[in-house]
Amino acid sequence: MNRREKGAQSEEIAAQYLKEKGYRILQRNFRWKGGEIDIIARQRDLIVFVEVRSRAYSEFGLAAETINFSKREKIKRTALLYLQKDHLDSPTRFDVIAFDGENMTHIENAFD
Repeated sequence: MNRREKGAQSEEIAAQYLKEKGYRILQRNFRWKGGEIDIIARQRDLIVFVEVRSRAYSEFGLAAETINFSKREKIKRTALLYLQKDHLDSPTRFDVIAFDGENMTHIENAFD
């Protein structure tokens, strides 16, 4: 399985996990002006922007640790564009779902 297929599989597992926790998936793979958000979901009155990361091995660090300042800023800008595009005025949160090998971790409110 190549990286793109592994990423798609991880995103599918993450979306299913969120649905099972009661989230409603609004959009997947939202792209806008050089940025992308893997999953946009609603949890009650909250819009949650989710970055999904996966790593086969953790010897060079954990998957969640690969989200650097630049990536966080891109995600935040893209989220703002999404909210403006759909004229949404809801509270938001940024989560990370990380896969390290077979282990999945959901980090709520991972960054502001």
